[in-house]
Amino acid sequence: MTSNGNYEEYDYNQPLLSSKPSNNEDEPLERLYYDSISRVSPTPDPKVYPGEVREHPLVLPDSVDSNHNVEDTNSIRLYKRRWYVLILYSTYTCFQSTVWNTWGPISNSSEEAFGWTDETIAWLSNWGPLTYVIFGLFYPWLLHVKGIRWAVISSMFFVTLGAAFRVITSDPFPATILIHIGQFFCGVGGPVSMGSIPAISATWFPPKERVSATAISACINTLGVAVPFVVGPALVYTRPPNATKASMTFGKKHNDVMIDLSSLANVTERIKEERQEIMVYMYYQCGACVLLLLLFLIYFPEKPPHPPCPSAVVHRENYWTGLWSLRKKGHFILLSVIYGVSLGVLNNWSSVLNVNLDPFGIEEDEAGWIGFYATIGACVGTLVIGKFADHFARSMKLFILVTFLLGAACFVVFALVLIKVIPFSSAVLYVTVIGGNTLINAAVPIIYELGCELAYPTSEGAANGLLTLLNNLGGLIFLAIFFIPNVGTMWMNWTVIGSIIVCLPMIAVLKSRFNRLEVDEGVQTQPYLEQTYTIQA
Repeated sequence: MTSNGNYEEYDYNQPLLSSKPSNNEDEPLERLYYDSISRVSPTPDPKVYPGEVREHPLVLPDSVDSNHNVEDTNSIRLYKRRWYVLILYSTYTCFQSTVWNTWGPISNSSEEAFGWTDETIAWLSNWGPLTYVIFGLFYPWLLHVKGIRWAVISSMFFVTLGAAFRVITSDPFPATILIHIGQFFCGVGGPVSMGSIPAISATWFPPKERVSATAISACINTLGVAVPFVVGPALVYTRPPNATKASMTFGKKHNDVMIDLSSLANVTERIKEERQEIMVYMYYQCGACVLLLLLFLIYFPEKPPHPPCPSAVVHRENYWTGLWSLRKKGHFILLSVIYGVSLGVLNNWSSVLNVNLDPFGIEEDEAGWIGFYATIGACVGTLVIGKFADHFARSMKLFILVTFLLGAACFVVFALVLIKVIPFSSAVLYVTVIGGNTLINAAVPIIYELGCELAYPTSEGAANGLLTLLNNLGGLIFLAIFFIPNVGTMWMNWTVIGSIIVCLPMIAVLKSRFNRLEVDEGVQTQPYLEQTYTIQA
């Protein structure tokens, strides 16, 4: 890092781990070791031959093997291509979210076109969290063993395959089966889409940019959920009348069924148009996925030629060993529960916002726009908080606590408006939903990064794989409540409030530890405690 703090010029010309001979030529060679913030201990190399000078490996405490060295940190550099890698990967996460969230925003049209019900739409969305629970720990292993390139490309392939299944036919029966298969394959790409964001940041970005990089990627990922709310209705604009989905009316005084033949003809024509529009929408999605897959195959490097910081080249623990070791890291488990309970409920609460607001006279279109603006607000909040967190990395816990407190207050006001303790107002609904979503989702990149810090030296993929797995498990539990007969909708609002409030004492007792950051700061800026060993000829 240069004296002016400009990371773009970040370079080290001198080895970080160096050896040098004594100034006295009559004395034997000496090897220098350093102790960075009491984390590196001198360990002589048993295979040093007479006259040979070797660099000493970085030794981290307990769980990191002594063979994990940082010899590559002799040349720490940043590459402008890191932004291309981040944007390309983030575009993949956006596409995966968009393909997954296809059907909710066009539910009326697709239900009439294919003869579906609300339960069908729910199951199409449920393939996402369900496949995540199945494959949520496999893909972090693939990321750890094969690296980022192959994990991302294979995931993008499955998303593309899923999109391709949906363009085969518009005939209702086979189309329904193929669309379910497509949603399943799209869901297979979810673990890398959600869980690999911090791995990209750790591989390509220095400590002062890591949270911002994670925030940008999380923002674009979230944007993928919002896109279908605008693009879907714009492309699939034919839909059944708002008054009723049926084309028959029943007499009030008699049981006669009065059929409007002209309406039946109109329905047939309308269904044909709906299917055509849906197929065009599917073709656009499939074509975009194919193009993005080709871009990954052409150029998506595994890692930069030189690391952006010392911790980037410290080898992580074996995946399964590291994953198993997380059970002993109580504060990481606590953070995982916080993320799984709060965001697992909130994200799925947002996806069924129209169901929540329908009993209160808020139509589907207006509920959709509230959800869209709330998602955009979450994107902006993620970027803003991420930028501040970059400069106050050791205050991550405080950021999470403040956003959760304010977010909980927004949802409490929202619920009180619905039960009319506070006078009903559409403006208040907009403000509280957008504000609550913005504040809680703004903490996501911070939770990701803090999880990596608490889990280190366990790999970023394993740590965030477990985080996001619990998040999807929380979502599945929340959605399962819908199958309780006559459960209503107000429970959704009390649940989202409770899921946030119950996390507040857990956040309060959470202890922030910055194991990975201390390695980077220690090697880069801390004075070295040198120790000398003599090599006998």
